[in-house]
Amino acid sequence: MKKRYHSHIGTGIAGITDCLTEMTVNISRSLETVAKRLPEPQNLFVGVDSILKNIPANVLQFHRHDDRYMLTDKPAYHHRFVLISCIHEPGCIILDGEIFKLEQGQGILIFPYQSHHYTRFKHPARISWLFTTFEYKKPEELEDLRNTPFTYEAKDLLKLAQVTTSYIEWFKSRKNTGSETPLELSILLCRLLHRQHRYIRKAGGRLSPDMPDMNFLQPLSNFIHKNLNRQISIREIADCVHLSPSRLRAKFRNAIGISLGEFTRRTRIHRACGLLHSTDLNMTQVAEECGFNSVFSFSRTFRSVTGKAPTKFREEMQRRH
Repeated sequence: MKKRYHSHIGTGIAGITDCLTEMTVNISRSLETVAKRLPEPQNLFVGVDSILKNIPANVLQFHRHDDRYMLTDKPAYHHRFVLISCIHEPGCIILDGEIFKLEQGQGILIFPYQSHHYTRFKHPARISWLFTTFEYKKPEELEDLRNTPFTYEAKDLLKLAQVTTSYIEWFKSRKNTGSETPLELSILLCRLLHRQHRYIRKAGGRLSPDMPDMNFLQPLSNFIHKNLNRQISIREIADCVHLSPSRLRAKFRNAIGISLGEFTRRTRIHRACGLLHSTDLNMTQVAEECGFNSVFSFSRTFRSVTGKAPTKFREEMQRRH
């Protein structure tokens, strides 16, 4: 009986081996068919170059299926890129004063220390947004994707699924290196950049006219960002959108989920984080650029929002790079 059992196993393994061998032969034939189409190179030392000169590092992914974490009272100030992909349920993001609407199948790339806020979702329970965060040594190589929503093509979505599958495999094994995730993400970013080079800003989702409840946010947000280097009164902001201060406060909180004053404060600190990271401005200059009357006021606000003194924040960023 045991012999027969082992015999069946041997037969099964042999069958699997034969299938794999046949599959390998078929793939080799397909490869040969494609290879025969290759043109003779004019120069044996000049080939295809990559848009990206580096690969993403420290890639991390997470999924949001409601707005509890996206409309949090705790703002994040980080040095990482965030690739947001809307799988289901459209929503709006405010990036550096400009409002973008992401529809199903669209995405956008948030840059390090870029001021970003989410507006309230119409149907929070339907949300399915994928977040892919990473570090990249040469941010300028990704510049064409800044503030430019894009629509994923079928091959893009397939590649994004491969990134996620690879990440899940890495997460289960917990190995520090060897994952294909950064390489898969590099291919996806190259695809997006290649399309942007062909038609920059044509595949996006800027705020559409069918969202009247959000239209007041665009001039308001633009006004705040353009005047971050000085103190702005609620009356000034209200005048720019033709609302009374009380009506503006109520309408803004309903749309964003935080007060107008808190939005302005966070936006100032976002800018400060960027300046501390990417410039050599001293603390007085950073405070002035972000609309604070004194270094003391700036330091106190920065610490209350980020949990760190601005000098400590800069030191940590310098150590990272």
